[in-house]
Amino acid sequence: MSSADDLASLLLVPENGSNSQVAQIAHRQELIVKWGGIPPGAKVLELGCGQGDCTIVIADLVGENGSVDAVDPAPPDYGKPWRTSKWAHLSNI
Repeated sequence: MSSADDLASLLLVPENGSNSQVAQIAHRQELIVKWGGIPPGAKVLELGCGQGDCTIVIADLVGENGSVDAVDPAPPDYGKPWRTSKWAHLSNI
């Protein structure tokens, strides 16, 4: 599992918001482990993905042989999963 700092660096957040993003990612990592984990190679459907902070944690866990389909029913101007050049190596999203 990648560190919360490494995963947070892949998300689009204001520079002054990076500490809170690291804490949120670390919390999501803890929850996933507590609930039994997600095995490498898994195929995951994430409903209500928001801006994708949990999506990136799941993608890290499933690895290159897994996949994550993340959708959010909110209108596009409310928030959406971001796909940036920093995510280029995460082809499973």
